[in-house]
Amino acid sequence: MALTPNTRLQRVPSQSSSVLGNETIVLNYEIGNYYELNELGGFIWSLLDAQNVISVEEIKEKVLDEFEVEESVCEQELTSFLESLLDEKLIETTN
Repeated sequence: MALTPNTRLQRVPSQSSSVLGNETIVLNYEIGNYYELNELGGFIWSLLDAQNVISVEEIKEKVLDEFEVEESVCEQELTSFLESLLDEKLIETTN
């Protein structure tokens, strides 16, 4: 599925996460994998955690407000990261 700025995302219920220093650890219960997210990944994960549903555009705006990054680079890296989370079944799209 191609992500658009209006794509709405939410975390799936079959995972758990914890913050350890500057890293966020996410555990997927269904497949038994865990993931280490760096500071930026943890920030994005916290946005997904704080909101029941959030759009790609809303995430991008918050990342641009928080981090010094060019918008085009942000869009590319954000899309890649969110697609990885989708592939690993840590998040899902919603209406």
